[in-house]
Amino acid sequence: MNGEELLKVEDFWKFKMKVGEVVFAEKVKRTRKLIKLIVDFGDEKRIVVAGIGDQYKPEQLVNNKMIFVINLKLKKIAGIESQAMLLVAEEENGNIHLITLDPKIPKGVKVW
Repeated sequence: MNGEELLKVEDFWKFKMKVGEVVFAEKVKRTRKLIKLIVDFGDEKRIVVAGIGDQYKPEQLVNNKMIFVINLKLKKIAGIESQAMLLVAEEENGNIHLITLDPKIPKGVKVW
């Protein structure tokens, strides 16, 4: 299959993904692409740093429900500890598309 590494389904199940709602977003100062998000997962809020600021404005993200991977090791990006990872769709030319969800989906539900 195009020479891609095939993984076992058990590898996929290691990722914990949840629906989160962006409640706050701002550009990270002195960066071109980074946006700091505060994401509400229903039972907790987390800070997420996403590299989509060259294609989206912070105000376009607020109040959207999206999918996040929440069990990755924490990573400092531009001095900010990112506590999850936003999933997006990316074209070969680098265009990014948000994967937004039906507003009726509750925050914090598991994605698989």
